[in-house]
Amino acid sequence: MTLSLQQQFAQMASLIEQETPNLLHLRHSIHQHPEISRQEVETTARIEQALVETQSRIRRGPAGVGLIVDIGPPHQPQILVRGDIDALAIQEQTGLPFQSARCGVMHACGHDVHTASVFGALRVLAQIAPERAFRFVFQHAEEVNPGGAVDLIQAGVLEGVVAAISLHCDPTRPVGRFAIQDGPITASNDQFWIDVYGAGGHGARPHETQDTVLAAAQIIQAIYHAFDRCVDARNPFVISVGVIHGGDQSPNVLPTKVRFGGSIRSTHKEVRDKIAPILQRTLEGMASALGVRYALELLPGSPGVYNDRRVVDVFREAVVSLLGEEALQPIGLPSMGGEDFAFFAERVPSAMIRVGSGLSTSLHTPTFLADDQTVPLAAHLLARTALLLSSRLPLD
Repeated sequence: MTLSLQQQFAQMASLIEQETPNLLHLRHSIHQHPEISRQEVETTARIEQALVETQSRIRRGPAGVGLIVDIGPPHQPQILVRGDIDALAIQEQTGLPFQSARCGVMHACGHDVHTASVFGALRVLAQIAPERAFRFVFQHAEEVNPGGAVDLIQAGVLEGVVAAISLHCDPTRPVGRFAIQDGPITASNDQFWIDVYGAGGHGARPHETQDTVLAAAQIIQAIYHAFDRCVDARNPFVISVGVIHGGDQSPNVLPTKVRFGGSIRSTHKEVRDKIAPILQRTLEGMASALGVRYALELLPGSPGVYNDRRVVDVFREAVVSLLGEEALQPIGLPSMGGEDFAFFAERVPSAMIRVGSGLSTSLHTPTFLADDQTVPLAAHLLARTALLLSSRLPLD
């Protein structure tokens, strides 16, 4: 017998409570055995094993890592629920009982929480809404450029999908608080590498050389200034050089090559479109003035996540019906961080919600800690939102 929406919501709460020990066990297991991007073999196997008793159709991602899990009738429009599964190259310092057992690898961005929450939503919806179609994506390689979302889209993960939702831990908000708004919520994230070449030589006679160290330093400053003067100051934008290499262990030798790299982020497409021309023009002018040669490698990454108003409205409804108006907060200014869920959002109506995971140090730090109670709340919210979206198709 098909249950009404209200009956399904009533069952959802009790099922989440029943499933919570299993969700936390999965979260702890994944957290204790983290794997960096594109190496999530054990993580994929753990999720797959946990799904053994769930009525679902499971396939692995195109690289053998990550999972695409379908429930409900085939060939119906699907709501996609996405969580990421990869970890970071960071040495954990939380002191948790389930702290990472892998030296130098840690779930410092909450992907263990994301995974367990999406798993919980899957378990619940498989039991209470077998007549509706959902696709759950446990995505690999979110933390690298290009991310795993590109692999999955090329493999057809969005075929038959009419809307997508996702979540992200927010350590600036307590458990039980959620933040969402429509429009841009993250920045695009593009990377670049620049090699500066010249005739090296003795540090005592720089006039006989083409000083690549000095040239690289001046080029970096010129790039910073060029963007400051070519981009509307009202549009959020940041460029950062994070790596520079030149020379060896001899301080009296001017090297023949210096290499540096960085990232460029913006929340506006028109700004992003200016990146390559500005870099090229600045490099040509500076290299000519300084008498050096250069090579530019520009690596386009993910665009910014743009939340669709229709999906955001359903997320808001789900939060309020679950915890009340006080649980819902605006995001405020977009994050300048990158997120490859943006590739899904470019193609289908989508939204990502920020989930309060307990006040903690920042994401990507050795002491970042998400509260366990985040998991059942986030799982419940994802299940409720996905079910509401499915009941509202087609979206207005």
